[in-house]
Amino acid sequence: MGLFKNLKATHFFWTISNEFIHLLTIAGLICAVDQMVKSAIDTEPESNFPREMPHTKGYVKIMRAHNPGFSRGHLGKYPELVKTLSVAAVGFLAGGLQYLTNYYPGKYKLRKLGMAIVIGGALSNVLDRIVNGKVTDYMNIRVSGLKSLIVNIGDIAIYVGGIIYTIAALFGEE
Repeated sequence: MGLFKNLKATHFFWTISNEFIHLLTIAGLICAVDQMVKSAIDTEPESNFPREMPHTKGYVKIMRAHNPGFSRGHLGKYPELVKTLSVAAVGFLAGGLQYLTNYYPGKYKLRKLGMAIVIGGALSNVLDRIVNGKVTDYMNIRVSGLKSLIVNIGDIAIYVGGIIYTIAALFGEE
């Protein structure tokens, strides 16, 4: 009897729901699109940068920058720490998403979607850190205080997913 005491606590790791698979598919698509754009940016000649993104009236420029740290280069002097913390964060979020989909099926849909979007963006940046030792950023959004910020689709997904999750949590979405 004591052997199976902890079975219920670890059961959610072995059961994969359709909801979890669908959310991971969203995360995977975000990651794949960002990786494709990063690959295209990294293979272009330096002379192509910077340039205006078409149809943005100058508000978005395409650039190429490589960041060994977190957002805005935080902890860039410690790339191994950044890599380790990034992998741990994605693993923690994926475990949390797995928990929510197994123990609360059909509930907290916006929170789960927000988590999946964050996972997709974070996973893309983690892949860059693991493969290249740094993250490729390529969009300079030229509005207000963002003029010095260069981001990628993964970064935007992290911000948007976090906002969706926070709004859903604050307003009691179920």
